Amino acid sequence: MIDPLLIRAIAAACALLLLLAAWHKAAARDSFTAALAEYRLLPAVLLRPASVLLPGIEAALGLAWLAGRGTGVVALLTAALLTMYAAAIAINLWRGRVHISCGCGFGGASGGDQPLSWWLVARNLLLGTVAVVASLPATSRDLGPYDWLTLALALMACGVLYSGASQLMRNGAAIASWREQRD
Repeated sequence: MIDPLLIRAIAAACALLLLLAAWHKAAARDSFTAALAEYRLLPAVLLRPASVLLPGIEAALGLAWLAGRGTGVVALLTAALLTMYAAAIAINLWRGRVHISCGCGFGGASGGDQPLSWWLVARNLLLGTVAVVASLPATSRDLGPYDWLTLALALMACGVLYSGASQLMRNGAAIASWREQRD
């Protein structure tokens, strides 16, 4: 049994992540459709519907996390979605297709998506694992004022860590491309 504060923190973080990702993909639908095409996993006829469906799924899951109902199912569906993303990235890495945009959503409207890397695979699998933790049974206790403060601070820390990790991955990709140009 885990503390209900941890479940609320995971739920809030997953909701924020999924809703922001959905918004960025929807705001830059043409760029996202192009990124989906670059993966070469879907037939051309399915690209436009998938570019609408995936942000819709992310938004629905984000709202479900916020609603707090059926957390176990929402956690497993979130983990499945993130695992699917990790698998799509891994397939393209195995194909040697590293210089395509991840289509992750963050930076999508500004063209700042990251190229594919094993770090993205690891990140998505880690996020999926964290989501599954929220499906574990929680102890029954009421949250007090310090718990809500802890939750707010935990969300800020998660945001900073996620942003920092994403920037490190972008920097790593940029440095790797500079090194390739000299070789």
